[in-house]
Amino acid sequence: MLYDIVNPSDAYTIEAPDLEIATVACCVLGEGQYAFRPIGDETAQEVPLMMFGGTDEWFQQHFNGRDAGAVIGDVMEHRSADLADCLDSCLIGDAHSRQEYSRALELIESPENREKFRAERHDQRRSSMNDIGGRAYKIAKRLREKQSLNGTEAPKQSFVGY
Repeated sequence: MLYDIVNPSDAYTIEAPDLEIATVACCVLGEGQYAFRPIGDETAQEVPLMMFGGTDEWFQQHFNGRDAGAVIGDVMEHRSADLADCLDSCLIGDAHSRQEYSRALELIESPENREKFRAERHDQRRSSMNDIGGRAYKIAKRLREKQSLNGTEAPKQSFVGY
């Protein structure tokens, strides 16, 4: 699902596979100061601003009685890759400029050049000191780094004669 990020600075869009990931991304990215408005689906649920209260009630209503802490904790523990993908999809501009970006990206083969194109485009279009996209990419990177450490532990040392 594609969403507009409702915020007081530059226009951004973001993709999420479902409401749970969209909600956690909205909370992590804006700390309650942003909302996510669905694009192209009138039946899709909006993620509201949560800075004025009602957060746990909204979460409980939409996530089977679970409060914000439970939902965010579950996503961080079990769906951090989905959350990282969502945050990496954050793109400056509206839905139309996102389509143009996607068409241009198809012409770039190298992952390094794709990343460079995204960074340059982002810097050229950003007019606000509030770098929502830059923050989203940093959080996604940290989530992936944490994820890559899951399941790895220090080797067991054997000391003979001690």
